[in-house]
Amino acid sequence: IVDLCQQHNRDGGEGRRLEDHGITTGQFLCQHPDVAKVSFTGSVPTGVKIMEMAAKGIKPVTLELGGKSPLIIFSDCVLDNAVKGALMANFLTQGEVCCNGTRVFVQQTALEAFTKEVVKQTQNIKIGDPLLQDTRMGALINKAHLEKVLSFVKQAKEQGAEVLCGGDAFVPDDPSLKNGFYMSPCVLGNCKDTMTCVKEEIFGPVMSILPFDTEEEVLERANNTRFGLAGGVFTRDIQRAHRVAAGLQAGMCFINNYNVSPVELPFGGYKMSGFGRENGKAAIEYYSQLKTIFVEMGNVESVF
Repeated sequence: IVDLCQQHNRDGGEGRRLEDHGITTGQFLCQHPDVAKVSFTGSVPTGVKIMEMAAKGIKPVTLELGGKSPLIIFSDCVLDNAVKGALMANFLTQGEVCCNGTRVFVQQTALEAFTKEVVKQTQNIKIGDPLLQDTRMGALINKAHLEKVLSFVKQAKEQGAEVLCGGDAFVPDDPSLKNGFYMSPCVLGNCKDTMTCVKEEIFGPVMSILPFDTEEEVLERANNTRFGLAGGVFTRDIQRAHRVAAGLQAGMCFINNYNVSPVELPFGGYKMSGFGRENGKAAIEYYSQLKTIFVEMGNVESVF
C-alpha cells in the first residue's frame, strides 16, 4: 500500500510504513502526547492492551474487535436467498471477516432443505487464484492460521459435530499455487451451543448450523455470546425481521442479506466486539470533539 501511495503521490509527501515488532510501536503511538485519537482493528486481547495503554494519556479509543455473529434463518424465508446469504456470511474472503455470521440458526421446519442446498453450493465453490474471474475462494493468510482453522474443525468433530462437507487442506490443480494455504470450505452439522466451534471466533471458512424452534428461543441463544458485532435474519415477515434486529445485541444487523457494507454504512459493535463506529457520518463523531460555545451580545444579567 505504501509503495502504491508513493508511486501515485503528486504532493511531494512521503508515505512511511511502521512495522511493529512486538508491542513497542503500538505502545509508543498510544502514549505519545501528539497522538489525539487511537483506532484499532484486531483481536480482543490486543484491544484490551490498546485501551490500557491509551488510558494513561486519557485518549479516546475506537475498537473494532472480534465477533461470533448469528445468522437466523426462519422457515418462511426465500430459501435460495437464505442459502446465498449464508455463503456470503461464512466464505467471503475465505471466512477471514470479523463480522461473519458463522452461527447459522435454522428453524427446524426448514433445516433439512436449507442444509441440503447449502452443502451442495459449498461443494461447488471454486478454490484457487483470486485473480481469476471464476475463483470464489483464495488462500488463508499463512500456514499457522490454516493449521489453527483446521484444528477447530478437528475439535468440532471430537465434540460431536458432523462435518457435512470440506474442512480439509486443499491443493489446487495449478502447480504454481502448491505453496498456498488453502482449505475446502466447511459446513458443520449437529452443532450445540456449548461447542468451541460455536462459541469462539474461527476466522476461517467454517459454518456451524444450529436448529431452533421459536423466535424467543433463538434470540436468547443468539445473544448468549460475549461478542456483539453483527447479526442477520432471513424472513418474509418484515415485522418479525425488525423485532429480531431490535432484539439482537449487535452493532449492525442485516435483513434478508449479509456482508453488504457500503462506505456510508456505520460499522462497529459492542460488548467484547468493541465500541465506536467506522464509515458513514457517524464515524466523524468519533474523530472529532464536540465544542459548546455560548455567545452573548447584550448586557450581562448577574445576581451579584
